[in-house]
Amino acid sequence: MTPHSPGTGQINTLIWIGFFAALIVFVAINLGLFGALRRFGAGRGRTAHAPRASQGIQWRVAGGLTGFAILLFVLGIIFTSNATSTPKTTSAGLTSFKGKPFTGPLVIHATGQQWIWRYDYPNGAFSYYKLVIPAHTEIELDLESTDVIHTWSVPDLAPKTDAVPGKVTHLYFRADAEGEFFGDSSTFSGQSYAPMRTNVEVVSPQRFEEFIVEQQKGIKAGQEGAEKIEGQKNEELAEFEEEEAKERAKESPAEETEPAGEGEGPESSEEGTSEENEEAKEEEAEGGGEEAAEEAAGEEGGEEAAAGGAPSAEAGEEVFAENCSVCHGATGHGGNGGPDLTTMPKAKEQAGAEEQVTNGGGGMPAFAGTLSEEEISNVAAYVVEDIVGGK
Repeated sequence: MTPHSPGTGQINTLIWIGFFAALIVFVAINLGLFGALRRFGAGRGRTAHAPRASQGIQWRVAGGLTGFAILLFVLGIIFTSNATSTPKTTSAGLTSFKGKPFTGPLVIHATGQQWIWRYDYPNGAFSYYKLVIPAHTEIELDLESTDVIHTWSVPDLAPKTDAVPGKVTHLYFRADAEGEFFGDSSTFSGQSYAPMRTNVEVVSPQRFEEFIVEQQKGIKAGQEGAEKIEGQKNEELAEFEEEEAKERAKESPAEETEPAGEGEGPESSEEGTSEENEEAKEEEAEGGGEEAAEEAAGEEGGEEAAAGGAPSAEAGEEVFAENCSVCHGATGHGGNGGPDLTTMPKAKEQAGAEEQVTNGGGGMPAFAGTLSEEEISNVAAYVVEDIVGGK
């Protein structure tokens, strides 16, 4: 462990104190054994007898060991108390935010889920996998879980802390050096808990404010893109419905009435009419049966097409914009914590892309309970055909 915060520095010092204390005890015991061997070694082969010593040396040894134990106990209390105390923001830390004085800890909400971390910053910005914080600033990390117990652990910055479902756990720490620090999951949380890692990037206060602005712009752009796609879908649907209404209006013929033939009497007219009505009814019955059969067949075919139809990359574009663009970028070529999809082997074929979206893995959450099977197939088609295919 390389400490880069006051808390981990105290723990590291206490570990070294414990190491040297154990070394002192080890050396003292072995020196005593060698001293006894040297003193009584000449008497080997004689009748064994108990060694004798004055009571004064026994009291001195007992007093020395007791004092040593008390010293270790006191040092343990002091350093543990210092390690668990809340570190304060220094003058080099974040003292102003968005042009206003900043006091107190910087509160960041961390949510663990199978199997990725999401970090929510002030003013609505958020990121996945990577946590960005300003140096020399008191950080309050509020941990919670959406499913099972997850453990947030970055040994160089803070002690490991559990995120428990239905409970918010508060972790306070301060990073005193800029750089990147990595942590692994240390609590079994399912089949992909091992790749559930996190990355903490410590930057200057000025760079942190720039990062927040960049995140907000990216989120806003993603939301606007999703709204634009949704608007286009609604416009296309309205145009399609309008065209269908026009086609139906053209296909339905206007009802026309023919005048009765000249020179025919009422009786002949009535007979001809009744005969024509009967023939028309028979034709309608036959035609109606055929039309009903055709309609039933058409409905069955439509249901089969809906059930087993090909995935739609066009529909998947909207799903991608709403759920995937935050990590992988609006075009899928990499974003905040998400890799460039054109470099991922599973993204090059439909089955692999569907499996990755469904089950997650490699730091990506599973969408099996979030998206429907149709949405997963559509977004996989969009990734394979449009992003990796370069459309």
